[in-house]
Amino acid sequence: TPGRGWHKRYTMISLMIVALLLCYIDRIIVSLAAIEMQTEFGWTDSEKGLVLSTFFLGYLVMQTLGGLVANRFGGRNIFMYAVLLWSLFTVLTPAAAYFSFGLLLFARFMLGLGEGASFPSAYNLIHGWMPRRERARSIGGMNAASAVGTVGTLLVAGKMIEEFGWPSVFYLFGAMGFIWGLAWWRKVPSDPVPPDDESGHEDPGKKPPVPWRLLLTHPAVWIVYIASICAGGISFTMASWLPSYFVDTFGLTITLAGLYSILPWISVAVFTVAAGAYADKRIEAGETPIRIRKRVTVSGFAITALSCVVLPFAPSALAAAGIVALMFAGVGIAVNGYSPTAAELLPHHGEVMYGFAAAAGSVAALVIVAGTGVLLERTGSYDALYFAIAVMSTLTALVYFFFARADSIEAG
Repeated sequence: TPGRGWHKRYTMISLMIVALLLCYIDRIIVSLAAIEMQTEFGWTDSEKGLVLSTFFLGYLVMQTLGGLVANRFGGRNIFMYAVLLWSLFTVLTPAAAYFSFGLLLFARFMLGLGEGASFPSAYNLIHGWMPRRERARSIGGMNAASAVGTVGTLLVAGKMIEEFGWPSVFYLFGAMGFIWGLAWWRKVPSDPVPPDDESGHEDPGKKPPVPWRLLLTHPAVWIVYIASICAGGISFTMASWLPSYFVDTFGLTITLAGLYSILPWISVAVFTVAAGAYADKRIEAGETPIRIRKRVTVSGFAITALSCVVLPFAPSALAAAGIVALMFAGVGIAVNGYSPTAAELLPHHGEVMYGFAAAAGSVAALVIVAGTGVLLERTGSYDALYFAIAVMSTLTALVYFFFARADSIEAG
């Protein structure tokens, strides 16, 4: 019965969160494995940065297309195919690495291609299945899954690599995606099961055309893109280089680097969920969406900027982990501030805009992750990276505060 008991939407959202957890596991294991892979294959830091960043090229392509495809065909099947695709290329990564450097880059690209479709189609599922009052916290759960998946990876992957070799993590976690696919195919129907009168999307055949002019030129849309560029650039760069940062700066082992990297991801999981719950409650209490979106987004980026200014002066690995945890909390808070505005600005095409925004973040990640390797070769330090992130976060907070909107722009 709608509103009572275990509604089918809870099965959908639970399995979706598990898949996104696996998404980040399969994405993050290379950040630990690459430390040993660099030694085994004799990579330079620039080559290591290329391995870490090529993922984002595929991610960028499919985030741009993923929202369009999910909008046209629905999120359920697109989401399933995305999981199966990235799981396949996770399993194939070791073979590709031993065959050639170029084939490894191709496998990383295909992994990104699969994962790139996941979040736009998940956004489609949330707005098709979940009532409006549960959407911000659902997005919070979606983002928290990435943090929990990362924590799980950092807890066990480093030890697995030391005990069984770096290929083992790709085989184990990649195989889990195929088990998940069977459960999704059996438990989640193709069409959303409306929770009440608030069905998320209209029938695809009745939707208006994709508003390309708004997606490409409207200032309110570009404000969201700017916020996503900042958040995506920070989160993906830190996810890719954080274990290496602890190894290079404080001389930790891979296992200890993984353990020290856990606290930031626990922080982002907690604060992302808390920010979503807070925003939903304030809107239920009658606060206008734009006020709460600005408050949450600006606060998050301000926390991130302050943390990055302090981080270069951390006296120990433990202190650095605490500061990075604060930085990640800020990013998690900010993401929950601006992400829901995609569907508020474009109610009929929110997942398309979300995909475009996420793609913008991937562009930033592609540049910054690869550039970090070059920066390290030239300076031998991560300090310049953190100061640049502080400036970027501050500017983004100011732009969002003065220019963001959270009302529909589709009518004109």
